[in-house]
Amino acid sequence: MKILFLVHEFYPEFHGGTEKIIFNNALMAQKNGFKVKVITYSFYNDSFYDHENMGIFSKEFTYQGIPVFAYKYKNQPDDINIGLGNQILYEFAQTIIDAEAPDIIHVGHPMRVHEFVRAAKDKNIPYIITLTDFFLLCPKVILAPDNNSLCSGPKNGTACKVLCKEFDEVFIQKRLHESHRILSNSKFIISPSNFVALKFKQEFDNVDVRIINHGIRFKNIQQNNNVYAKGNKLTFGYAGNLAYHKGVHILLKAFGEIDNENLKLAIYGSGPEDYVNKLKEISINDNRITFFGAYSTEQLKDIFNNIDVLITPSVCYENYPLVLHEALASGVPVIASNLGGMAEKITDGFNGFTFKPADSEDLNKYMRKIIDNIELLNDLKKNIKTNMIIPTIEQEAYQYFKIYNSILQFKRTKSDSTD
Repeated sequence: MKILFLVHEFYPEFHGGTEKIIFNNALMAQKNGFKVKVITYSFYNDSFYDHENMGIFSKEFTYQGIPVFAYKYKNQPDDINIGLGNQILYEFAQTIIDAEAPDIIHVGHPMRVHEFVRAAKDKNIPYIITLTDFFLLCPKVILAPDNNSLCSGPKNGTACKVLCKEFDEVFIQKRLHESHRILSNSKFIISPSNFVALKFKQEFDNVDVRIINHGIRFKNIQQNNNVYAKGNKLTFGYAGNLAYHKGVHILLKAFGEIDNENLKLAIYGSGPEDYVNKLKEISINDNRITFFGAYSTEQLKDIFNNIDVLITPSVCYENYPLVLHEALASGVPVIASNLGGMAEKITDGFNGFTFKPADSEDLNKYMRKIIDNIELLNDLKKNIKTNMIIPTIEQEAYQYFKIYNSILQFKRTKSDSTD
């Protein structure tokens, strides 16, 4: 039996949370006896590819044991990151699906690979969707009309018409119609958080969304067993993508207003050069702040043993940020924006604290709360260790394994009934 995983970008070119989720699921499906392959869009130089068909470059390779089929347009369309329709890609996808002959397709992110979903439907290949963000609701992906505002959803395009006037009304209507078609034809729709499931149900009231939390690869996790006493030095940390919507500038502002030489701030990750340069400019005169750059999954043990509190200051809705759960799995308390999936996992005074989104003063308040009573970390860490269960990738995979098998069993039953 064969599963194709669709994702908008993948390793080794990209290293985000969605890429990690798809890699974990493909790896576990492979271990459970399925043949797997990841189909992904890519942005390598033209010379990287060894095939061209219908104006689309492609190349196959293996990443850590997982077969990958990477492709890109020879002439990239203007709507590559927002559109949900491309006839050339649709015809190309048909040829690939015919050649691969999958039993199931698992959609990890439809951006840039959406026509494989359409081709799967037309060829009666069952597919499931994991909602890793809000792309099918919002062409801006994060439900944020601009850097300083959030949207509660498209509301059949009426909200887009008011808040995102740069998008043509007809385009939004067609896009929502196609999103609904993609969702309604999916055999299963999965969300890792209740928040994301609710947003999709609000817009498409006839879709059924089940919750499967993302799992953590515990082989990359090591317990942070630090014990704290008054006067100890303290390191706050951030790990992840350095993009504006992740709110690292809010963290730097909050940290910079604390005059305490016993503090450090460790920033792990990479992002757009202009934003990273802005962050470094903000902190140029503060030698307590260190930018460590991009990191690998294998470095998580060192990262979470180097910091005492993780801060996730996102100014947009987060789905199920893996780094937050990796921190908790490592026994590291979290201060998080009170937004989206983050708010579901952090309980004030139990395993961390939540603060008002984009409010550096409120974040500063909770940072000071820990600084002034550092022994509080001992209680938070004890609560995490004794009262929290962070799912493993094996537990996540088992839930998907049941879904895959139910689809295959239905196909067999249907096939037997028609013989």
